[in-house]
Amino acid sequence: MRNAAPLFLVAAALAACTTLGPSQGRQITAPPAATPPADAADGIGIYLQTLRSLIEGDPVEQADVFRNVANAAAASPTTTNRLMLALALATPTHPSSDEAKAQTLLNELLAAGDALLPEERTLALIHLKDVEARLILDAEAARLQRAATAATTERNDRTTRELQAALEENRQLKLALDDVRARLDALTNIERSIRERENGPNTP
Repeated sequence: MRNAAPLFLVAAALAACTTLGPSQGRQITAPPAATPPADAADGIGIYLQTLRSLIEGDPVEQADVFRNVANAAAASPTTTNRLMLALALATPTHPSSDEAKAQTLLNELLAAGDALLPEERTLALIHLKDVEARLILDAEAARLQRAATAATTERNDRTTRELQAALEENRQLKLALDDVRARLDALTNIERSIRERENGPNTP
């Protein structure tokens, strides 16, 4: 499993150094397991609290947090809940992470004009770049694996063909040797018959 993306630490530092005002006209439906303290309820603090649970939590906590995030996004697909789900999908430290789905959802959110606050847009961009880099690395690793498999298959096929050719050559050589032996035996029998006719049957 991959380590948490270094870019996430940049976002965390940004959150620690930035004081954000309350969001206007935005519904925040945070999952129970990811509810932040009151002083972090605004801005990106709610996202960082959830991601911290996905990164540092044990497998049971990770599963509970992701389930709550996914349920919140399904029940109330607000911008906040959809971004929360996208960030959770982009976090590579739990079994439910899905880079392809995260990429799609982050692109949709970033394309939605001013639906995201500036801080949220920055957080989404950081995770999108990280997800895209990991997808490129995964694609390259898959390509190299396919190439290695193809090379192994080709090498095995070539070895099989060479072995079959050697076996066929040995068969042909054996047939040729049997033919030579048969000819020698026939010549020996002819010579014996000639001697017997000339000298009698008791001639050695």
